[in-house]
Amino acid sequence: MSFVAFKRLLPNRAVPTRILRGPFRGARIVMNPRDSLRKIFGLYEYELNGWLEHALRRVTRVLDVGANDGYFTFGCAAAFRRLGKTGEIIAFEPQARHVTILRESIAAQMETPAHFEIVQAVVGKALKPGMTTLDAVRWSIGHPTDKTKTLVKIDVEGAELDVIEGGRSWLHPSNLFVIEVHEERFVEPFRALFAEQGLRLVQMNQRTLFLLGRETRDVKNRWLVSALGALA
Repeated sequence: MSFVAFKRLLPNRAVPTRILRGPFRGARIVMNPRDSLRKIFGLYEYELNGWLEHALRRVTRVLDVGANDGYFTFGCAAAFRRLGKTGEIIAFEPQARHVTILRESIAAQMETPAHFEIVQAVVGKALKPGMTTLDAVRWSIGHPTDKTKTLVKIDVEGAELDVIEGGRSWLHPSNLFVIEVHEERFVEPFRALFAEQGLRLVQMNQRTLFLLGRETRDVKNRWLVSALGALA
């Protein structure tokens, strides 16, 4: 069966969909499967897969800044379940249509101990109507202002530095970051800002996947991730 023929067998609407492979395997996410085959088979942003497998062992909570359809949010919850962690995940998303889908995905979760919170707001460097900051985060489980052992994912279409400016209190050695950088000029400022706190970011670039080719995204996009040292 051809790839195109297989896609035609799938629903062409948003439905609860199981992720089959990759670091987020087992996740249940409301999305259109015809548009999400890379996610279903664990090949979406696959360059990060190895890093995520190790990073998720080291943290107990997640801040998902720019949650979109919740692939990262609910994927991390599935990983926590496999690792025997309760976990708490806060997803930030300003667009109402994505927030609706995120809430549908929460309702579709099965057998997950993770606690979810959806915040409909832009994350930036100041508190004001429609905008919050990472420094303002308060947890529902454990100490509300604890800023350790957290995975922070940032994908905000060019406003990444504003997010960090409003979240400097999270620059702690036990926290891990994965930041999609949309402009090359931001790479060195990010590295310098983290280096001031004794933290190191490494760059991961997009790679063409055999047969499937490169994802549909700006060729200049790349990721900065926390250096894990020995992947243990």
